[in-house]
Amino acid sequence: MQLPNDPFVLELLPEFIDDWIDKLDTEYIEYKNNKDLESMYRLAHTMKGSSYQFGFSDLGDIGIEMMAQVKSDDWEGLEQNKEKFRIRLLEIQEYLSQNS
Repeated sequence: MQLPNDPFVLELLPEFIDDWIDKLDTEYIEYKNNKDLESMYRLAHTMKGSSYQFGFSDLGDIGIEMMAQVKSDDWEGLEQNKEKFRIRLLEIQEYLSQNS
């Protein structure tokens, strides 16, 4: 698994993962239940940006897909991508725990 080389970024990585898992369990669910497209778009946009900042282009790409899904009101696609995002976070978390 390719992780960022920057020691500062690596130090923040567990917090990044925990924070996003929490957001998926709270904010995402709230926005989905309320069909709040504006808030869901902001969440997906933040997913994209923060993922790219941490060097995870695959996660950033999921955020881009989710932004498009919000614009097309594709809640089923959003749910699928949310799960892909979560699974990838859990893979990174597991890798970190095994290699620290």
